[in-house]
Amino acid sequence: MTEREWILLNPGPANTSPRVRQALVMPDLCHREPEFFEVMRDVRQRLVASLGVASTHAAVLFTGSGTAAVEAAIASVVPPERALLVVDNGVYGDRMRRIARAHRIPAEVLSYDVTTPVPPADVARALREHPEISHVALVHHETTTGLLNPVEAVADVAAAAGRRVIVDAMSSLFGEPLDVARDGIDFVTASANKCLQAIPGIAFVLARRAALPALEGRPARSVYLDLAGHFTTQEQDNTPFTPAVQVLHAMREALLELAEEGVAARVARYAENARVLRRGMAALGFSILVPEGARSSILTTFRLLPGLTYDALHDAMKRRGYVIYAGQGQIRTYAFRVANMGTLTPKDMDAVVTAFAECLRELRSSGAS
Repeated sequence: MTEREWILLNPGPANTSPRVRQALVMPDLCHREPEFFEVMRDVRQRLVASLGVASTHAAVLFTGSGTAAVEAAIASVVPPERALLVVDNGVYGDRMRRIARAHRIPAEVLSYDVTTPVPPADVARALREHPEISHVALVHHETTTGLLNPVEAVADVAAAAGRRVIVDAMSSLFGEPLDVARDGIDFVTASANKCLQAIPGIAFVLARRAALPALEGRPARSVYLDLAGHFTTQEQDNTPFTPAVQVLHAMREALLELAEEGVAARVARYAENARVLRRGMAALGFSILVPEGARSSILTTFRLLPGLTYDALHDAMKRRGYVIYAGQGQIRTYAFRVANMGTLTPKDMDAVVTAFAECLRELRSSGAS
C-alpha cells in the first residue's frame, strides 16, 4: 500500500481533508455508550439541518455502502400488495430494478439509453396505466455517464397522481441542487463518501417523517436493511447492530466542514470545477458523451480520441498522481469518466487538464496510445 497522495477523479470515494481523516484517529469507543450516541445524534441532526428540513425529515443511518441505503428504502417502503415504477437509464437505475426483483417486489420499468433523461410525461403515463404502483424509484445523478434526471418534475407528476418517490441521490446530494422537501419525494438515499466528502462506510436515508408511520408493523423484507427498525432504535438513541464508530466520527467532522463552506457554495465550487475541466478538455479535442442540458456538474464522460485506449490513458495519468475512471460495460471501449467532487478546486482542475495534455504528448510520441 503506497503512501502516495492521489487526486481521485473517480465518482467516490472522493478526496477528503486531513481534518476529516484525522477524525478517524480517536479512542476506542463502545457503540452502546452515551458518548457514541451523542455522535450519532449529532450526525443525524446535522444531515437534516444542512438541507433545511430538520422539522420535516429524519436521517436514518446504515453502516454499509450507498447501495445499503437504496436497498433499505426499496425493500422497506413498497407495501406488500403494491408495485414499484423504476426509471432505468444507467447502471444504478438497473440496480434499483434488481433490488426490487431480489425482494420479489413487482416492478414496472421505464428504460432509456444512458444519455437520455426520463421524460416526466412517461412517468405520468405509466402511473395512469398501473394503479398498483405506489412508488417511483429513480436516480438523480446517474454516474454511469454523468446524466441528471429531472427528479423534481418527476416528483410533481407522482404527487399529482397520489404516488410517492424514492430518490437515489448517492452522488449528487450536497453537490447538485435538489429540493429534498419537494412534495412527492418521501425518501432520499445518499452516502458519506461522495459530495459530503467523508469516509466510505456510512449510508443514509433522508425520510419524510410523515411517511414513516406507514412502515410500522409491516413485515420486514430484510433483517439488516429494515428502515423502520433502524429509525425506531436511532430515535431512542440506540442502534440495532454494531455501526462503524470511527467512520461516523469522521462523518461528523465532514458535516462541520460542510456547514463552514455552505451547501450552496459547495454546489457552486463543483460547477466551476466542471466548467474548468470541460473547457480545458475541449481544447485538447475531447467531446462529452451526455448532451448539454442533461449533464451534472459532478462527473463528465469524455469520448476517447481516435487511437487512444482507456488503459494507456489511465496508467499515464496515474503516473502523474491522478486516478481517472473507466466507462461501465461497453462504454469502456469508447469513453472514460472524470469526476470533480471532493475537496478539489478549480485550480486543481486546471492541473488535471495540464496532466491530460502531458499524457497525450507522451502516448503519441511513444506510440503507446
